[in-house]
Amino acid sequence: MAVSRRTARRVRHHRVRSLRVRAVLAGALVLGVGGSATLAAWTDQEYASTQITAGTFSIVSRTADATTFAPHDTAASAVTLPLNATNLYPGQTRAAWIQITTVGTVPGTVQLTGVSAPVNDSRGTELSNALSVRIVATTTTSGAVPVCTTGTTGGVVYTGISNVPALTAQALLPNGTNFVNYCVIVTLPTAAATGAQGGVVTPTWTFTGTTG
Repeated sequence: MAVSRRTARRVRHHRVRSLRVRAVLAGALVLGVGGSATLAAWTDQEYASTQITAGTFSIVSRTADATTFAPHDTAASAVTLPLNATNLYPGQTRAAWIQITTVGTVPGTVQLTGVSAPVNDSRGTELSNALSVRIVATTTTSGAVPVCTTGTTGGVVYTGISNVPALTAQALLPNGTNFVNYCVIVTLPTAAATGAQGGVVTPTWTFTGTTG
């Protein structure tokens, strides 16, 4: 089919126009790349530094038999709680104190968390089950010797040394700025069974310090 001269001119004109547009776009692209490559990037920084350290937490204790604060952190190194409760007979009561503080840099708490009470034999079991135990906890900023006698009031009475539960935690301030006193009062009731005669029970009181 023959193409008219007018149509042929239009086709040639359209091709020329397309080539010109492409050339302009290509030039713009080249200029854009070149322009971005010559831009300067200005930067600046600020820096901050700090130091992070961990505090320390440790508790120490003393009793009337060991008057200097020291760590007693294993059962083998337990400090003596001087109840002087040998040769008890029904109706007798004994009392002794232990005082606890911190030597660390952070605050925490301390609480009686348990009592282990091994016995010699069935007589010891009778004795252990018969004993009544009352523990009075107080907090003070004075490091004076605590007042703890058989007449000290407060606390809850528990029958059977092994039945003493974990007690409420007491607050400890850092660097030994306060003290927690535990007054332990033990009674052999008048109704204690005859089978408790000759019994031996050796309780170890566990005080646990916690921080965080």
